[in-house]
Amino acid sequence: MNKQNLLLLLIIGFLATACSGEAEQTETTAEDIVKTVNVTTKSVEPSTFSSYVRVIGNVATPNDILISAEVSGRVISYKVKEGDKIRKGETIVKIDDSKLKQEKARLEAMTAQAKDTYERLKKVYEEDGIGSEVDYLNAKYAYEQSNSALESIKVDLANTSITAPFNATVETKMVEAGEIVNPGTPVVRLIGSDEFIISAGVPARYSDAIGTGDDVLFWFDTQASDTLQGTIRYAGSSINPTNRTFRVEVELPKKGHSYKVDMIANLLLKTNEQTDVLVISEEYVYSKGGEYVVYVLSEDESGDPVAQKRVVNLGLSYKTNVIIESGLEAGDQLITLGSAFLDDGMRVTPKEATGTLAAN
Repeated sequence: MNKQNLLLLLIIGFLATACSGEAEQTETTAEDIVKTVNVTTKSVEPSTFSSYVRVIGNVATPNDILISAEVSGRVISYKVKEGDKIRKGETIVKIDDSKLKQEKARLEAMTAQAKDTYERLKKVYEEDGIGSEVDYLNAKYAYEQSNSALESIKVDLANTSITAPFNATVETKMVEAGEIVNPGTPVVRLIGSDEFIISAGVPARYSDAIGTGDDVLFWFDTQASDTLQGTIRYAGSSINPTNRTFRVEVELPKKGHSYKVDMIANLLLKTNEQTDVLVISEEYVYSKGGEYVVYVLSEDESGDPVAQKRVVNLGLSYKTNVIIESGLEAGDQLITLGSAFLDDGMRVTPKEATGTLAAN
């Protein structure tokens, strides 16, 4: 073999060796990429789980009433305007009382005459034995009837001035000055200015979870950033058959806020609270083969980090949080980011320091 052939064989052998090593390295690298996943983990620790229901309510006031006339007559004048704030006992409307005054004068005269007759007959009957008992009793009853009619007229006269039964705002005048009203005719709508509540319907399925005294968060669509805290002061004992809800009331603070009847309010009511339970995000729970599984950080026989599949039983959930009834223990390192790409026993590479898994 000449030198040229020997040199050619050496070159071919070197190239073959180099290509073989590169292929082996490429194969190993590809194998590592397939079997290793970068992940992050968080420590599972006991925490408190709370769930809520959001309902829509309306602002109302127990003192939202229509005041009606109690006597017949012509409306002389309104003493207030719509929108005025008035105090308890303040006059709102005056009804013409001229006829009632005349009737009062007539009854006063009749009552005085009946009283005089009664007292005279009483004296002669009891002291002198003159007259009959029937005449004496008839005079007594006539006086009492006349006096009762007089007192009734006095009440009617007082009712010609319609007054506010509580501190309120004049919302609507139902009649105008000059109109004739009769007993029962609505005259004015008043809205109490001292007490406002939120009234809302809660689905019947929460009847055992929500009751009087429970705390509640609420806010208004016009004040989205102003979240207030209150207490349920009343929870209904019956279910509305139309919408299957029961009524709750939350008292609003008396000062510092401006409320209007029928404002829309959002209420957040707590439906459940459990302490010392394991809570994780539902995004790390997967359904596989009819079971729910999560992945935790473990080690293989060589001490390398691997993903270990755990079958879990789920409890109550709220938003993205769910209670793990079994399958996890406190201190387990739950694989979070990267868990969607895992299988049981797959090699993993933790990429950040572990922390404590806290419920949102």
